[in-house]
Amino acid sequence: MSVLAAEWIKFRTLRSSWWALGIGVLVSLALTVLGAATVIGRWDPDRTSDQAAMGIVVAVYVGVVLAQLPLGMLGTMTIAGEHASGMIDTTFVAMPSRVRVLLAKAAVLGGAAVGASLLISVPGYLFGRFVAAAYHPSLLPAGAWTVIAGGTLMIVVTTLLGLALGALLRNGAVATAALVAIVLVLPFLVVNLPGGEQVSRLLPAYPALQLIEQVPDIMPAWAAFAVLVAWGVLPLLLAAARHAVQGRR
Repeated sequence: MSVLAAEWIKFRTLRSSWWALGIGVLVSLALTVLGAATVIGRWDPDRTSDQAAMGIVVAVYVGVVLAQLPLGMLGTMTIAGEHASGMIDTTFVAMPSRVRVLLAKAAVLGGAAVGASLLISVPGYLFGRFVAAAYHPSLLPAGAWTVIAGGTLMIVVTTLLGLALGALLRNGAVATAALVAIVLVLPFLVVNLPGGEQVSRLLPAYPALQLIEQVPDIMPAWAAFAVLVAWGVLPLLLAAARHAVQGRR
């Protein structure tokens, strides 16, 4: 059995996985529906069909991004829980390559995050089109794909960041606290510091919010995507390097 298949079996047989996914999806979908109905109800009657379509997509992906913390916490629990229970030792006996185990977990969690984003965005989008039917929204304006990619990437990045923190810190509570600090607390703190605008560009929150059109543009879209990708990849590479070193001992 491949390591990827083994990690998928572990993931889908844990109740905590489904609880985290279920809570994240249901809460975010409920907020998406409520937010979309509220926002659309305040639209100007002269809004064009393309503007209406874009407004629906933006409202939906604000809801998608709200699911990032439950999914990020799922990432921390996936590996920190194994360290706490000692199950990780059994995993490494069956698959000595620790890096492959970590990458397999990342693949499973990344797929789960994309699936969660679809479970929120598809019903949310259909509901938005129903509520905004009087505006005759077009299908998907060109700019909508940046919002869709940015919102989906943010939820995947937060999930992988949670996994990396769980692998590095090996404590679910500490890793979750670090995740919350990076995603929610630091962006608010640095704004009030000298040079805070420049620092905020290097944190995952602002680029994601820019891509889903919730804050003013302070960087090109490609730079916003690059910052998000870095937050998903670099901590995971650091965790993989640590696992590789420990595997040689």
